[in-house]
Amino acid sequence: MSDRTPAHGGTPSDPQERLPDEPMTPAAANRLEAVRQLRPLQVMLAVGVAAIVTAVLVLSIGRLAGFTKLGDTLNGASWGWLGLCAVGQIGVFVGYAGAFRASVAGGGDLLTEPAGSGPGGTGPGDTETSTGTASPQGPAVGVWYSLKVALAGFGLTQLVAAGGAAGMAFTFWVLRRLGFSKKNAMVQLITLNTAVYFVFGGLGWLGALVGLVDPAVPAAMAGSWLAGFAVVVALARWFTQPHRAATFAAAEDATRTRRALAVGVTAAARVRTCTHTADGRRLMAWSLLYWVGDLVSLWAALRAFGVTVSVAAIVVAYVMGYLAQSVPIPLIATGGVDAATTFTLAAVGVPIEVALLGVVAHRVFAFWLPMIPGLWSATALARGRADRRATRSTRREAVARAARERSEQERE
Repeated sequence: MSDRTPAHGGTPSDPQERLPDEPMTPAAANRLEAVRQLRPLQVMLAVGVAAIVTAVLVLSIGRLAGFTKLGDTLNGASWGWLGLCAVGQIGVFVGYAGAFRASVAGGGDLLTEPAGSGPGGTGPGDTETSTGTASPQGPAVGVWYSLKVALAGFGLTQLVAAGGAAGMAFTFWVLRRLGFSKKNAMVQLITLNTAVYFVFGGLGWLGALVGLVDPAVPAAMAGSWLAGFAVVVALARWFTQPHRAATFAAAEDATRTRRALAVGVTAAARVRTCTHTADGRRLMAWSLLYWVGDLVSLWAALRAFGVTVSVAAIVVAYVMGYLAQSVPIPLIATGGVDAATTFTLAAVGVPIEVALLGVVAHRVFAFWLPMIPGLWSATALARGRADRRATRSTRREAVARAARERSEQERE
């Protein structure tokens, strides 16, 4: 990753405004059009299905816990703690937006712009710059723009869970609009997400390590995370040895599977060097804010119902429950992670009725409230490109019409 940051301190409202058009594949155009054409009825249907899933979850686990206990816990709640849930979720979105900005700023060696990429030039994503070399720094991305990207990725992920595939696909499209080639946009996307989830794994590993001496944390839960993350790190280190990473990166004419593996190895190798660059350290710091914000939000939700959980216990329960979100089933992200987190919290000693109510309260701020602004951001970003293209087309037509009129006047 580049150790440079944009030389200017400005934050342009939308970096797409300075980029030319780029041909899109039919499949990508169809996906983008589907986002542009989102209708209130579609959103209401998706929200309705998620509400049904949550209701089934509450009724099923509530019956196990006992509805009388649930009612008593609700009556004794300290609702003021929920304000901290909101603060934690603000940290989540600010953290991911900051990670996105830091990742793009550090991806200048991947950013390629074609010669003559100004008006009338070829589109972004070609392999050479005007000087034949890669741009030394990433494009300047504004705070508001990066926050919209973070919200949009969240909203689309909730519509189609699939391990976050919808949100990742949209972020890939955004990176293409910022000028990254297809291959480099994929490397940049995987680098960003690998860094974010590496911090997640490291946070869980530290929690599990402390959990070994915390009687509230089952040894099996702590031990499985310690061993599993250690194996992942060992494999990553093996694949990202400089000579091996270079071999994979050179696999241009290999099979599709090997090319995909090459992209993954290249991204992992970039993450490995993050701590050596200013942009990389910022990427890690913003990623940490992302996860800590969500953990604080969950802790505050449990505290609202009268239970205080140790740091190690809530970290281990959180990371184990979060894995359920990777289940590739549409619209099940909320129900799967809610149920899993409820039971992992119960495993570390939280009464199941408190675990259920705490998880539901947490998800009000983590899922329900951000969904509408998330979908709005996705449609606004997607439609913005169409609006700018229409504006440029109108301007070109006006210029051509004026030129024709001058030509006719000269002939007369």
